[in-house]
Amino acid sequence: MTLYDLWDRLPREARAELLSRSAGARGRWVPDALPGRWEALRPLVFSAPDYHRFGELAAGVLRCALLACRRRAGTAGELCRALDDHREPRLLDPAQPLSDPALPRLARPDALLAGGRPWFVELNVGPNIYGVPGLDRRAAAFARYWPDGTLVAPPSTLRARAAALARAVPGPAGGRARVLVPTWRAASGIAAKLDGVRALRRYLRPAAQAAAAAGLEVTVADLSEVRGGADGLWVGEERVDVVFNQFLGAVVTDTAALGVLREAVLAGGVRLFVPEASCLLGAKRVLAWMHEDLDRYPPADRELIEGHVPWTAWLGPGQCAARRRWILARAARERTGLVVKPSRGHGGAGFVSGAEVTEREWLDLLTRRSGEETLVLQRRLVPDTARMRFRSLDGACGTARVPFVLSPFLLNGRPAGAHVRHASPDSPAGAPVNTAAGAVSNTVLLLPRP
Repeated sequence: MTLYDLWDRLPREARAELLSRSAGARGRWVPDALPGRWEALRPLVFSAPDYHRFGELAAGVLRCALLACRRRAGTAGELCRALDDHREPRLLDPAQPLSDPALPRLARPDALLAGGRPWFVELNVGPNIYGVPGLDRRAAAFARYWPDGTLVAPPSTLRARAAALARAVPGPAGGRARVLVPTWRAASGIAAKLDGVRALRRYLRPAAQAAAAAGLEVTVADLSEVRGGADGLWVGEERVDVVFNQFLGAVVTDTAALGVLREAVLAGGVRLFVPEASCLLGAKRVLAWMHEDLDRYPPADRELIEGHVPWTAWLGPGQCAARRRWILARAARERTGLVVKPSRGHGGAGFVSGAEVTEREWLDLLTRRSGEETLVLQRRLVPDTARMRFRSLDGACGTARVPFVLSPFLLNGRPAGAHVRHASPDSPAGAPVNTAAGAVSNTVLLLPRP
């Protein structure tokens, strides 16, 4: 499929009115949890049928990724070993089967558009996917600012996530399941970036309200208040059935509370909304496995991978010597057409474009770093750009043509909402488009009919 931003095809007067309303709003016109220096003053626009086809495409890529993992492992513990992942996720159940439908419950695959064709460069699976409900609010604001009502917000990620949470565990006989929406303390992630537990509780309030609207009993408390173990999990006198975990156990600093939660999870006394084993599916090495396995997929899946996942290969400890030599030789030949990044990295850390370094630096980087960690090589894409209007923190407006990343939220394989990241007007050319590197968060509106 192909996907194009339809903004320039919309009526000029209506576009001008939306931009004027966005630029004229006071202060931060959308209350996001983690604002950056710049705001985008208009959304990307797609037809609703194309948006849903794009979501189906993303779900198909995620399904093929899970198949590649299941060819190499039957459980989460086996997948850790296959990925050469020596971390110790504190809430990961090593016996959890990869056939568990909870594993791909929440994902946000990242795609670059090149000539309108979506290419999925990362999968982003796991509990700590942010942007909800800020992006819902942004889409709703853009829809209000559009003068004739012909543009609509995509399905709400917040509501879809709450519905998936309500289906995650059955309630007790004759009653409703109880969800714990916890606050936590951490040295990194959203809890560290927000100003204390009170701010984190405000950030999580929409999740708690949506869970209640979806039919769940809701308890909001700090992780330090949990008690129990193998027989179950309690907060006060209330027994908890499922934990809405928007954190990774690896970053939570309250080790005593994690110990209680881990014991309850491993014994089946409570469920995590998104199992920590989900994060393993997001390793970039999985994209390389998909290309290694091309001949093992049915024709339709092979076409999907070849047409929408750029060529990806891995280098790292424990690799077959012959395969390593072949990958390094190809990397040397095709340096300017490749990028390298760590398999487990995030935030653009460790990203290097072969076109930006010398041949000697490139081979030295690959041989040295791949002896210490798993790297992935990926075909370099020249992404499509969009002409965007921005406003800075001090109220100044500017226009720039910038590349972007388009990421649908997937809840149980169905699209709901979208995260767009634009390079900011002052981003260096060729830098990864990532919020940690200053990219601007945005979303989409839909034309109900093409």
